[in-house]
Amino acid sequence: MTKPKKMPRMSTEKKSKLWLFFVAAFALQLAAWTTWFIIASRHPVQEVPLATAR
Repeated sequence: MTKPKKMPRMSTEKKSKLWLFFVAAFALQLAAWTTWFIIASRHPVQEVPLATAR
């Protein structure tokens, strides 16, 4: 009976960096949402009176 061949481990330079793309995209989205909330909190919505029917 032959032993199964072990798959060689990938070297660090050949590993997929797809997870890094997702982490960077998530961080960018988080920064964008934080920026929008800061801008929105500094500029609250003003109340506008509705025109009454004549």
